[in-house]
Amino acid sequence: MISNILGYTTKKGKGMLIVSIIFFTLKSLLNAAMTIVILNMIQNIVSREMNDLLKYWLLLIAIIILKGIFNTIADLAKHLSGFEIAAKIREKVVVRLKQFSLGFYNKERLGEISTIIHKDVDNIEMITAHMWSRMFSDIIVAFIIGGTLFSINWKMGLAMVSFIPLGILLLIFGIKSTTKVEKETQDDLAEMVSLFVEYTKGITLLKAFNKSETFENKLKSSTVKFGESSKKLSKSVAKYLGEYFVFLEISFAIMAIVGAIMVFYNQLTIPNYIIFIIFSKEFYNPFNNIESYWLNYIKVKDSYGRVMGVLNTPIIETTSNPVKISKLDIEFNNVDFSYEEDEFQMKDINLGIEEGSMVALVGPSGSGKTTITNLILRFYEPQRGTINIGGVDIKDIDYDDLLSNISIVMQNVVLFSDTIYDNIKVGNNTATKEEVIKAAKKAMIHDFIMSLPEGYDTKLGENGVGLSGGQKQRLSIARAFLKDSPIVILDEMTSNVDPINERKIQKAISKLAKNRTVIVVAHHLKSIKNADKIVVFEKGKIVEVGNHNDLLEKSGLYKELWDAQKNAHICHLSA
Repeated sequence: MISNILGYTTKKGKGMLIVSIIFFTLKSLLNAAMTIVILNMIQNIVSREMNDLLKYWLLLIAIIILKGIFNTIADLAKHLSGFEIAAKIREKVVVRLKQFSLGFYNKERLGEISTIIHKDVDNIEMITAHMWSRMFSDIIVAFIIGGTLFSINWKMGLAMVSFIPLGILLLIFGIKSTTKVEKETQDDLAEMVSLFVEYTKGITLLKAFNKSETFENKLKSSTVKFGESSKKLSKSVAKYLGEYFVFLEISFAIMAIVGAIMVFYNQLTIPNYIIFIIFSKEFYNPFNNIESYWLNYIKVKDSYGRVMGVLNTPIIETTSNPVKISKLDIEFNNVDFSYEEDEFQMKDINLGIEEGSMVALVGPSGSGKTTITNLILRFYEPQRGTINIGGVDIKDIDYDDLLSNISIVMQNVVLFSDTIYDNIKVGNNTATKEEVIKAAKKAMIHDFIMSLPEGYDTKLGENGVGLSGGQKQRLSIARAFLKDSPIVILDEMTSNVDPINERKIQKAISKLAKNRTVIVVAHHLKSIKNADKIVVFEKGKIVEVGNHNDLLEKSGLYKELWDAQKNAHICHLSA
């Protein structure tokens, strides 16, 4: 695990970690040096040799200054190392998240992903940089001081470590016995965090439907469950750690007794006896800190497991020899797809979309319209059949190249907590200010933006809080203009907007569709009357294909949908 974590950082990060270990070690050794200086100074005072006191004072001042310098260097190095590790892991996680199919996000809760990116990566940073640097320096110091003490008197050295092996053995057995409880506690924590995130995000809906009490009880139950498993874990850990520390104290007591006996029989000098009593504490440091080492190990192991779970999850397959496409006609050949077993299924989908044409996908809700666009974008993979663009299987096209050829204007617009300018620039990160403004004008949103006090520098709230649905849609259309892709996918944008915004959106869409291949997921059939081809879906199958007039003459599902919407519109006007 250690080598894998360090493998995710740069040489600079590893170098900083080594520097911090070295200087924490030097600082600890200076503590030992300070003790030796003080002991020698006391011995001189007792012997009335006062001439060397100034030398000892100067040594103490020098040691204190060096300790401060070494501690500053070590502390700075460990933080730099931690930042390097965290930044590198987060970068890899973010890149990985972009490579997953949408199926991953349907299975994983946003709360869990948020915990991984923030809490788990922070845990790895804190433990690898902050804890490991001190732990390894403590171990190095223990080896140096332990070796020195053994060289002074090996009998005292053996007494010093007498019961440590037995204590470590009990510790290992205790750790193994709590493994299952630890996993339960971490699972309960993840469940509780996820529920808190869901509760916070859905508080408006819960209040509106008077369901907050039900969810609160669920959240309370999760909190109690986590509390109980935490208590169970604490009791188990306290038991085996208590036994372990007793054996450490017994080892020290045996050393003190053996030393006293050896001094009595003149087998050990009093100064050496005092050295063992004082410096054995430095030797015991890593053994005394083993509790914090272990608890931090549990924390980083669990966090590491979740981070690796993301980094090792299968991603959308990419080809090592991508094929460049020269044409943009789209073709579905005998495609089968289902999200999960025993759920919605698409069977034997054969569909051709000519380059430069407008194709509308219509049908009842849940019939497969949006699924078609998700498959083109490779948000999901079909279980059978192929999807070709320009005669090339989309699996053989570089994924970034595929997406660069497609612009998306979705019904649910995603806006970031950033300026309007930067939200539009998502469409093309290399665009100039003039190009952004030009795209906004084409999307018929420029005048609205300029009416705001800060214009394009206006900061939007999370997901565009404060903007109307139509304004969000036109910002999304501006992105599509800026991206300038030859294929445009439109998910019904005008279903929840007022008539004024609808007219502006329709006008902007007409400009966007010019000389492009356009795929429209339509709910309002009047908006796609002039489409080159209308594809009608029902229960995951294509049941009708044709233009508006042909489909009305067939008197099939399309005509039923058309008449239903027409009658609904008449009833609305009469009301």
